[in-house]
Amino acid sequence: MKWGGVMKTPRSMGDFAGSDVQQLLDVAEARFENRNCWVIRVPARLCLAADHTDYWHAFTPELVTFASDSCMMRAVISPRTDSQVRMFNTGEFEDCQFDLNDGAPPRATGANSWLEWLDACGTPTPHWSNYVRGSVRHAQMHHDVKIGFDLLIDSNIPSASGASSSSALATCASIAIRLVNDLPLEQSSLVEETADAEWYVGTRGGMMDHATMMFAETGKMLRLTFRPFTARTIDSPAQLAGYRFVTIFTHPSDKGTSTQLAFNARALAARDVIPQMLVDSTGDLPDLLDVSEVSDDIMRKYPALQAAGEGELRINDWLAFARGELQRSQEVQVLLQSNGDMITLGSYMDQAWSDAGELYGIRTPQMDQIANLCRGCDGVAGLKVMGAGFGGNLLALVREDCLESLRNILAENQNLFTRPVGDSILVHNPGQGVSIMSGPEGDMNWSPLWPTTEV
Repeated sequence: MKWGGVMKTPRSMGDFAGSDVQQLLDVAEARFENRNCWVIRVPARLCLAADHTDYWHAFTPELVTFASDSCMMRAVISPRTDSQVRMFNTGEFEDCQFDLNDGAPPRATGANSWLEWLDACGTPTPHWSNYVRGSVRHAQMHHDVKIGFDLLIDSNIPSASGASSSSALATCASIAIRLVNDLPLEQSSLVEETADAEWYVGTRGGMMDHATMMFAETGKMLRLTFRPFTARTIDSPAQLAGYRFVTIFTHPSDKGTSTQLAFNARALAARDVIPQMLVDSTGDLPDLLDVSEVSDDIMRKYPALQAAGEGELRINDWLAFARGELQRSQEVQVLLQSNGDMITLGSYMDQAWSDAGELYGIRTPQMDQIANLCRGCDGVAGLKVMGAGFGGNLLALVREDCLESLRNILAENQNLFTRPVGDSILVHNPGQGVSIMSGPEGDMNWSPLWPTTEV
């Protein structure tokens, strides 16, 4: 059986000789028990419009995203003969392992089974392996899983940056558990299942990251909708050739308890509170929501829903943010498919930046300082928060002949950065989604895991 022309059986590590993953395979060979393996790569996600709307249930969002051609996570996956899952990486994280049978969830098919089990387990202690555990445990609940695997991760996606290194890891694990157990690998189902699986770590995000990673194509943007899920490519405009997308890492996004609660409060409002309060038969979002309409229990659990002023709801600002993002995403789509004016595109990014701070509250003072430096540089058409915010990356649209000037200006202000400026500025083109290394012996190349599809 094949996926996208790729055999489901693993290849001998010797088949990859001379490939660009040879050094990675050398590490795997020293640690793995089995010399047969698959090699996959998963790109970083970048969002151009409608960030934070993939988890909104009050309307059908339209997100414009793309995958990076320069930031990748690579994974070597080798099946085992037992129920152990062993995880290694080439970075600073410690090796670890667990057994499929130790603490496995019960097999279940109910719509709420996964969330009920997560609530019963509680949020695990933070650890990089939890993104793997979540994908594996979710697969165990819904599929016949008996075989474990060895997994080696190598990545240049900056962690805590808003580029979705965590979702890339969850995606690697979802693919791994399915490869070794001969389970279906259907794109749309895998998007939904991996997004649900990532809730294991305690953050209640949406499906944008996983959908982008699986459906992206080289040289194209993606239009994503959810409820229902659709993925459609948009050709990049010719004018983009004179501009580049640049990520600028400010400081690590705080993924601790306070930030997680702040993010989850927004997700709760978007998923549960606001839809329950919608009474307009047209489906339009209301202008204002009254605090009296939100249950006392919800307000006690999520005090972030209420602003400082008595009776005022912070979610009224969140509603305004969602409206703005929805409108901008539609305008960005029109622009990309028409004249592709980059100055106008930059202005939409600037509007998103403003709303991310004034309405959604996901910017930090350090991010603001660095953004102001960027805006003082010629050729920066616009910039926005990338990903969850609370730190991480800025996404800027920069004229190509001004990239060096931008680097120089930021280098003069190294004190504002937590990492060397040279490592903090990355340039991206729209790249391919999940790929697998395959081909005849001695001629291995990267190929899309799935044939080109739109849903």
